[in-house]
Amino acid sequence: MKPFTRVLSAFAVGILLQGGVYLYLDQYMFAPTTEFNVSGASKDDTKNFPNVKEGRKYVSYDHQFMAVVTDDSLRIYKAGESKPTTVNLKGRSISYFDWMPDRNYAIMGLYTDNKVVMARLNADDPEHEVDTELEDVPKGSRIVDAAYSEATNVVYMKVKVREGAYRIYRTDANYDTRRVYMQATDIGRIAVFYDEDNFFYDNAKTGDIFMFNGIEGGWRVINPPGRYRLIGVDTSKTIYIGRVDEDNNVITVYTGKLGVGFKPVYKYNNPTTLSEVTMSTVKEIIANGSDDTTKVTEDNEKSSSSDSSTNSKKKKN
Repeated sequence: MKPFTRVLSAFAVGILLQGGVYLYLDQYMFAPTTEFNVSGASKDDTKNFPNVKEGRKYVSYDHQFMAVVTDDSLRIYKAGESKPTTVNLKGRSISYFDWMPDRNYAIMGLYTDNKVVMARLNADDPEHEVDTELEDVPKGSRIVDAAYSEATNVVYMKVKVREGAYRIYRTDANYDTRRVYMQATDIGRIAVFYDEDNFFYDNAKTGDIFMFNGIEGGWRVINPPGRYRLIGVDTSKTIYIGRVDEDNNVITVYTGKLGVGFKPVYKYNNPTTLSEVTMSTVKEIIANGSDDTTKVTEDNEKSSSSDSSTNSKKKKN
């Protein structure tokens, strides 16, 4: 075999091996074990823990830990054990808490009068806390929500700076933390793909839904014409949105993907409060139906939208 041919063959084998390793990491080691954007705990989740009355309860993805959170305290219980570990908050208060969707780490929003901190907490070693302080935030700001991308280790934080006004901050695996400037301040729900730095949020005032690329910095509106609010995204990278009326009550639920578009899946027989339309309730209705909803197609949804628009104009006149 000629030297050039041997080199070319070795290069091809190297590429194949590298591709195989990447595929394994992407599909197995870094594959998410649960969906995200799920906070808190159900009654069944807490059956292996003490019946604690005080505080909000959060159970980790593998049900091995339960956090009991108040504004000024945090206790971590291990499954089958009655004595918790009390975490020293060092004089700070908690504005946000949730477990990461694929490991026994928690994301916390902590604050004092002058500081806002995002903390990552190891449940196996609660004293081992990694803090990331947000810079240049107005006094009185609070972290109120977070979206975590499992495979990329990117976290987006929704920070309330005053009533009805929010900012988005982004941090990555290297703890490089910065404010990301969005096309809205009245930000509603947020979400991120589990394996891509594609961030989603909605403008509560205008009813537009945006996708922001954290690597390239570009953004675009992704919803069809009309008023919509973000419901969430799942691990198949399906995006769930809701068409809403002027009071932000959900009328119809849509699903879609980037580059493909959205289609309606069902409508509520009566407009439904946005807070009641969560990823878990929507998936349950899609799977099993509901007496409160009706399946729809694009054709009858267009007809319904036209009727609603006509009725709205009549009311204004």
